[in-house]
Amino acid sequence: MEPIIQAGNKKVYPIIYKPSQNSRDSINCFLVEDAYSLTLIDAGIEHPVYKQFFKEQLAAYGFQLQDISQILLTHHHNDHTGMVNDIVACKEIPVYASDKAVPRLRFEPDFLHYKIVFFERLYRAYDVLHMPAAMQRMAKLKATYEQREQLKVQAEILPLHQSQMLGDFRIHYFPGHSPDSIAFYDESTKWLFAGDIMFANSIPNALVDFDEEGAMLPTVQQQRESFYALQSFELAHVFAGHQPSFTNAKQVIEQSLRRMELKWQRIEQAMQQGERTGQQLAQAVYGTKLEKAFIFVLSDIIGYTHYGEMQKKMTIHKEKEVWLFNNERR
Repeated sequence: MEPIIQAGNKKVYPIIYKPSQNSRDSINCFLVEDAYSLTLIDAGIEHPVYKQFFKEQLAAYGFQLQDISQILLTHHHNDHTGMVNDIVACKEIPVYASDKAVPRLRFEPDFLHYKIVFFERLYRAYDVLHMPAAMQRMAKLKATYEQREQLKVQAEILPLHQSQMLGDFRIHYFPGHSPDSIAFYDESTKWLFAGDIMFANSIPNALVDFDEEGAMLPTVQQQRESFYALQSFELAHVFAGHQPSFTNAKQVIEQSLRRMELKWQRIEQAMQQGERTGQQLAQAVYGTKLEKAFIFVLSDIIGYTHYGEMQKKMTIHKEKEVWLFNNERR
């Protein structure tokens, strides 16, 4: 078990799950105890093995599901929401998330329908729609639409907003990894519960997504701005959604910004060989990882080419159904 972190009358009980002994990344959630409540921040994955692990971890700390007072979600991804329905089924408690997370957690049909349309168009533009990994992704999106009632969070989701206070936590938006990414900051302890905003040993993927009007979000630019915003925080301990928690936040942020720049440089270098389609660019930069880690690789290619276009560091020719990318300045 991970060590319990304590400051004054507040304790953090880490629940750290590794899918295998050789896993680099863990799936993390945290119980935060004070004089009044036991708060669960994030909720792991929906899997029988994980559910048993979670309950055993609670018991080792002297708790059970019924002791949890409230659930706080850093964002909507399914490796952060897995235990929510089990917990609210045995006890009615509040579930909090970003206001931008609500349609995603509720699996609202209009949102899911547009998501299918959005990615079909985008994958066609990046010339990957015919690839097996892309076809599997589209099939999964359509299956999610059909199964939305079973998959959605079965509780009222109470929306949180920028700078709102929730007990001792102040809510801060840090988009990039997802549009609804928020962190919970306790000023008295200088603890930040960061979800997938930053990791100790790598950089979270800035995953492609869209805004309320259906326009593609500038995820890479958002992620850069989030890292710069985090530099102004006094952080004694950062509790991350994956990988170990850490106390050297300044160094982690600086390294994350350097890693972002290196990602852009690799894409820029690949374009020096001449005009390329999105698929050609992805294969030049990532090789066989395009099929093995399709969503993450393509999010990088899409996000960083969008960033390069915004920064006028490259050109995207969009006259045809399949876009062409080159490093000509506008």
